[in-house]
Amino acid sequence: MLNHQQKQQCKPGLEALARPVLPLVRLTGMLFITGPFTAMEELLAELPGEIDTSGISYHNPAQVLEPFLDDLRIYERLKTPQPPARVILSPEGEPLEPMTAIDAWVSQNILSRELEEINSQLCGPCACSLCCTGPEETMAHDYFEIPLRATETDLFYLPSHDWAASRTTTAGASPELIINNQPFWHQQCLINWQSGWSMILPTATTCPHLDLKHGGCRIYNKRPDVCRRPQIFAYMLEEQGEEREIDGHRLPVFFRQNKILAIWDCPYIQTFQEEIGHYADLCEMEIIFKKNKA
Repeated sequence: MLNHQQKQQCKPGLEALARPVLPLVRLTGMLFITGPFTAMEELLAELPGEIDTSGISYHNPAQVLEPFLDDLRIYERLKTPQPPARVILSPEGEPLEPMTAIDAWVSQNILSRELEEINSQLCGPCACSLCCTGPEETMAHDYFEIPLRATETDLFYLPSHDWAASRTTTAGASPELIINNQPFWHQQCLINWQSGWSMILPTATTCPHLDLKHGGCRIYNKRPDVCRRPQIFAYMLEEQGEEREIDGHRLPVFFRQNKILAIWDCPYIQTFQEEIGHYADLCEMEIIFKKNKA
């Protein structure tokens, strides 16, 4: 748990948790759809100096929304025909009606960007390396899996495995993938699975970029996407690692989940459980507290 000084250092993150931007984004999206606007900039120019929604008062809402303008422009797809960019399905696998699909897409983007900042404000004072280490000797896990984008694998000088056998299975599948006559988790490496790339951290290993002497990340400004969101994750959309052909285009497939995931192992998640739950309530999403290491 965090001491008093650490909690004081977390104040900016807690203030952001208490004032999520998503309620304002959704109200703005509805105003755009129902109003005479063709571009989101037109609507922002018409917003009043203060807006109250979901029990939150937003002073100068246009300025609050300005950093998220690119994401807000996704709403314009509901008025201006554009080529499809993705397939968004319900948890049951049924296509969503356009407004619900667009809301899910916008929400995932907005939450991901906002939580990146909130997590950095809460994570720094903890001074822990929870996200950067493999299991301890006493843990039940043999390895931890760190998901990576294909464009991020060049950040790590580790053995890389990408062949038909890996691309047709997952880390949790049985039988497990065998590399050099041993289970894949016997070495620290990169593997391209059916669902995409990941780094495998076996017991008692650390991320190659963890500074063991001074702490912190040696490539902090270039760190992978997953490292920017410890330990509260937007889980509005779940990417399926597959594509569908729509109107001649191969599009990625997502399921709408409407959840926020918080990893219980982390000190600031345990300390600020109530504040994180309230953030999820304000965003009209379900909060899931999950223990990742055992």
